[in-house]
Amino acid sequence: MAGIQLPGVGSGFPIQSFVDATVQAERAPKENALNRKQESLDVRISSYASLKKELDAFQKSLKDLTSKEAFQKRSVTLSNEGFFTAKADKNAVAGSYTLKVEQLAQAHKVGSGYVSGDIKDNLGAGSITLGMGAESFTVDVTADKSSLADIAKAINQSDDNTGVSATVVTDDNGPRLVLFGDKTGQENQISVSASGDAGLTDIFSSANMKPVQAAQDAIVNIDGATVTRSSNEIKDAIAGVTLNLDKLNNTDDPTTKLTIGYDKESVTENLKKFVESYNKIISTTKKLTSFDPESKAAGPLNGDTLVRNITSELRNALGAEVEGASSSLKSLSDLGITTKRDGTLEIDNDVLDEHIANNFDGIGRLFDGDSGLASKLDEMLEGFTGREGILTTKDESLNSQLSKLNKQRADFEDRMLKFEDRVFRQYNAMDQMIADMNNQMNSMMSMLGTGGML
Repeated sequence: MAGIQLPGVGSGFPIQSFVDATVQAERAPKENALNRKQESLDVRISSYASLKKELDAFQKSLKDLTSKEAFQKRSVTLSNEGFFTAKADKNAVAGSYTLKVEQLAQAHKVGSGYVSGDIKDNLGAGSITLGMGAESFTVDVTADKSSLADIAKAINQSDDNTGVSATVVTDDNGPRLVLFGDKTGQENQISVSASGDAGLTDIFSSANMKPVQAAQDAIVNIDGATVTRSSNEIKDAIAGVTLNLDKLNNTDDPTTKLTIGYDKESVTENLKKFVESYNKIISTTKKLTSFDPESKAAGPLNGDTLVRNITSELRNALGAEVEGASSSLKSLSDLGITTKRDGTLEIDNDVLDEHIANNFDGIGRLFDGDSGLASKLDEMLEGFTGREGILTTKDESLNSQLSKLNKQRADFEDRMLKFEDRVFRQYNAMDQMIADMNNQMNSMMSMLGTGGML
């Protein structure tokens, strides 16, 4: 009860003990039923969650097998490191190439004439036109902001700048403006002309402008053929391969062998993860649906048709032939992945290695694409664990039942409080009645001269 209950004042017997016993007798059956139902719901919710976790992990293992890129990755190896790097996409043909980096592309750099006075001195008003390749832009210079630093700032901040940067460099001969382009190659040479005051035009005259670094193309020899490009990043020399030149080959390492191959190691690893993830599903479902005939102990989802249907659909999908696959590799069993008696998958590594080495494209046709095994499994798993999947719906239903059960428990507790209060009042009334009877008896005996109650 909410308040403190006292022993009976009329009879002397413990009213609270009687109330507690009566309430407990009323409470126990219903409370035990509620507890049993909650325990059942909690176990089922937890069990389906553990199954969903393994199905999600299995679906995740398919990610590297569902993409069309999964079996079109290429590996790149170099006999000598440091001269260039290479990346290969799905269009690269497996094979080897002999390369020699003969020249690196570099950007053009030119320096203006030197300033004889202070670096902060203004040179005069006018305009400077700068070009790089076929593009050019003009910067206007005012007399009060015509120092080397002002001119460099105006060039760098020009909205029309086509890729020419400027900085002030001071060497033993004094300060001057150095201009350099953001693009490499002979086609991106810098040109400069100025008009206006003599102080400005003089340092930018053709007589005073001196080269600092020549514009230069990249040259690489590929299998005896010369390839010349304006950039050190060469994308169109070998189909599907991007080269980034870093250093010239030298006499110690006159050439570098580039080998393009299939990324077989990643595919092998992904297939092993695929098998391991599926086997965890089988292990989990066995534990959840188990039954020990000797102890009669059953798993929390023993006899559950939903679990049985899920494992059955997965097993059928894994055993089926794939439409559009190569004639020599139509199913997982052809790949060396077979089902054992306990329902788990096992890999015949010899068979798998043989296909990896000699039928790599066939593995891709088995798994990837809209009709591939991985895509079909992914779609099936989405029907199990997706937003509208059967396990998601089941979880929502169980949690809804749990919410209703919690409401029933709250209502039951409220009823029990009212019941306890009613029982206490009944026992209290009985106690008062006994007190009244005792008083009456004592009065009667007093009137009869007995001196008290018999």
